[in-house]
Amino acid sequence: MHESDESNVRYFALIRDGGTAEEATGLVRRVPTTPRPTDEAIGNDLEWHPTDYLERYYTLGSMDRENVEITPELAEKLLARWRAARAL
Repeated sequence: MHESDESNVRYFALIRDGGTAEEATGLVRRVPTTPRPTDEAIGNDLEWHPTDYLERYYTLGSMDRENVEITPELAEKLLARWRAARAL
């Protein structure tokens, strides 16, 4: 089991074509775990799933989407909006 510090979780909004964080098309988070961070992306089911997106992004450079670090509050706002839209 990995130890984590939830207070230091970093969130990244995935954006396309010069969009803004508020118009994010996806979310990735980096959870500080030991011995190395755990990265997770929000899936189509609106649950967190393991991903290597950040590792690939920083290793390979820009991919099909850009990302920008956002606050936990904005991440929660985006998730709430997507969940509300799914409920319709």
